[in-house]
Amino acid sequence: MRIDDPLTQQRIDQTPLMSVHLNPRSRDETVKMMRGLQAVYGDLEARQAILALIRQDVLGQVRDDVGRPGMDLWSIFVLLCCREALRLDYDRLEDLVENHRLVRAALGIGDWQQQEVFDWTRIWRNVRKVRAETVAEISRRVVRLGHQVAPEAPTHVRVDSFVMQTNVHHPSDIRQVADGLRVVLRHATRLAEAIGSTLLRQHAHLERRSRHLVLAASRASASRHRDREERLAAAVAALCDFADERCDQALVLSGQSRQAEPGLDAITHAQASSEHRWMMLDVTALATCTHVARERLVLGRPVALSDRLFSIFEPHTELIYRGKARAAVEFGHRVLVAEDAAGFIVAAEVMPNGQQDRDAAIPLVERLKAAHPALTSASFDRGFHSPENARRIADLLPDACLPNSGEKALAAQAASASASWTWQRRHHSGIEAAIGSLQDNRGCRRCPDKGRHGYARFLQTAVLASNLITLGRLCWAKDDPEALPARSRRKAA
Repeated sequence: MRIDDPLTQQRIDQTPLMSVHLNPRSRDETVKMMRGLQAVYGDLEARQAILALIRQDVLGQVRDDVGRPGMDLWSIFVLLCCREALRLDYDRLEDLVENHRLVRAALGIGDWQQQEVFDWTRIWRNVRKVRAETVAEISRRVVRLGHQVAPEAPTHVRVDSFVMQTNVHHPSDIRQVADGLRVVLRHATRLAEAIGSTLLRQHAHLERRSRHLVLAASRASASRHRDREERLAAAVAALCDFADERCDQALVLSGQSRQAEPGLDAITHAQASSEHRWMMLDVTALATCTHVARERLVLGRPVALSDRLFSIFEPHTELIYRGKARAAVEFGHRVLVAEDAAGFIVAAEVMPNGQQDRDAAIPLVERLKAAHPALTSASFDRGFHSPENARRIADLLPDACLPNSGEKALAAQAASASASWTWQRRHHSGIEAAIGSLQDNRGCRRCPDKGRHGYARFLQTAVLASNLITLGRLCWAKDDPEALPARSRRKAA
């Protein structure tokens, strides 16, 4: 059983959210976030729409008026925002809910309620049910509220991209094979125990043998001896042969598992099916990493990036050549960001693997123009330029600023440009501050969530938190311009 909003039925020990006192001398982002939550809660249409979106993901077709009590939908929304707005992990978020007066008031928890349990596992299980598409739609509704406060904001946007890294270590070929061996042996051992097979009775010996082979290959790779190449090739060849044997052994175990399934009870069958599924996924990844290691380190052949796997645990990871001094190569995905004149992130999306900035420019402008008809200008970086993009963006937005990628052509373009083009070019670097805020204040430098869906959900939640704080700052500026939460060092776009 779930309720939509715990604040609809007030308790005598409960402070209404709209009556919570916020410190006008505080510079902490919690105060801005709380003011943004008050703005969302005070708009009945926006609040009902947000709760309906969360209900669809959390409940689906399940009834909400029967069963044991569950976390209410408004609390899920508040916790979703708090995690990214304050850059917390789930343990710190649990402590915040238990001890922070403002957060407890936003959740609708009274001063006398001590039996309400918000442990981190409960928070994690509820928050992760909200999909990335739902969070993006909630963020758009928050931006819509913000544009009521700042009607001139959607007339201009600044567009740029950055790389949000996945939570992986540096993908050396030897380390990849070691990871694959470890997880394959782990799931194969559990599967063998579930079905009663003796195929992996020497799993402890195999694990030790795996570590010894990985250590020998790593030492050969770090060696500076004159015969380093020969020693490395021999060590990696032995490691790859051992990995191939484990893959064959896992396939034999898979056949035994299918034969033993009819005689298993329900609990053991479910356990065996889960371990079998994970084992086969890991066997596929291990075979890919073994092939790449043998081709590159033993046979000395190049392997295309499309045929490589950069992480066993995050297989969607992409290698991106940035060409910058601080980070020439990064592992993650490109993220496209568009910021309006008030500081709202009006568009944020994970770009498909291999897509460049110039490929995403036209679809983004078309979506922004459809969502914000008042949009008249947009500024881009040089990486978005191509002759086709320049022609089509000029048709969509005559006042757009798209610098030429060539030095001489850019100089000629700047010499004959209008005052509006020059102003947009000069102020375009402000988008870097928005990206820096997402990376440093919202945790978007390295994504801690797992999987492609978790990656997209983390990005959209960070954007939602940023927009909620911007909404709170604009509300502070409207109500009390002299308050510290209303101030910002950033200039308007």
